[in-house]
Formats: sequence, structure tokens, C-alpha cells
Amino acid sequence: MKIRATAVLLPLALVACAAPAPFDGDMPPFTPSRDGATFRFGQTASIVTEDVRFHVPVQWEITVDEPTTSRAPRSAAETASIVCFPVTYTPVAIGEFPRDVTVAMPELSPIDGSLAANRADPAYCGDTTVTGYIRDLRENDTYEGFVASWAGSADPGIVATGVELRSRDATVTWE
Repeated sequence: MKIRATAVLLPLALVACAAPAPFDGDMPPFTPSRDGATFRFGQTASIVTEDVRFHVPVQWEITVDEPTTSRAPRSAAETASIVCFPVTYTPVAIGEFPRDVTVAMPELSPIDGSLAANRADPAYCGDTTVTGYIRDLRENDTYEGFVASWAGSADPGIVATGVELRSRDATVTWE
């Protein structure tokens, strides 16, 4: 008798623990920025990212502001200055899903024209408050982050003059 009860309950338990289907909910109308678009500092790009397993989307408005340059701390060996590009992330819509997921964050990189530039730890510029974990995100709240570059003391290297954002669907820049 016990074997039969287990045989009936085990499939029910497995169904209850099965992964949910991929996201198929509704999202508000949203027009992502055109792939290849170039923005001036202070202008806003519209980007969509999603988690890789269930494809839960987040619609973002992202703004990169003019950089500031400051003297490098002593801990940044052979670095003369740090260039900080403040970034504002605003999730304007977050897909509703029964499971906690983490969406991919847009990849932001320092550039100089079409060249990849020196990349510094953004912590030199300040604290980053954004995360891709959807339970930490609130629609229309603003989160802060930075893209950082550096100039060397002996050889400046390629110091950033702009920022490139890469997402699944688009690459945009700020100059």
C-alpha cells in the first residue's frame, strides 16, 4: 500500500516543482533605441534586457552624463587620473514573473571613438546602486552607476572620451 501511495504522490510532487514556462506576459509599448545610435552626454537611450533562462524583460532608460576627471588615488599604481562617466539607470517596466530572476545588465564600456579605452574600476568613481535582480528593482526608480577610465602617469594609453552600451539587440554610444 505504501508503494502505491508513493507512486501517485511522486509525479504530483515533480509537477509542482517543475520550472515555469518562459515569460509570455504583456509589456507596455516601448521603442528601443536604434542599433548604432549615437547620443550626446545627458541624452537617454531606451534598451531592453532579459534573463537568460525565462526571458523576463526589463525595459530601461539609460543616461550617460559628461565625465569628470580626478587625480588617481595612490592605490591606482602608475595612474595619473581617473575619468568617471556617471550613468543613470531607470527600469521603466519590469516583466511580472512567479520566480525571482536576474536580468542581464547592459554592458557599458569606455571608448575613444571606435577604440576600446582604458577601463578602470568604477568603484574609484563612487558606489553603484543598480542590480539586475528583479526583486531589487522598482519601476521608474533611478539607480546610479559609473563607467571609469584612466590615464597613465608614464604613458596615458587610450583614455575614454565616450561610452558604448551593448545589449542583445543594440549597440549605442555616448560622445
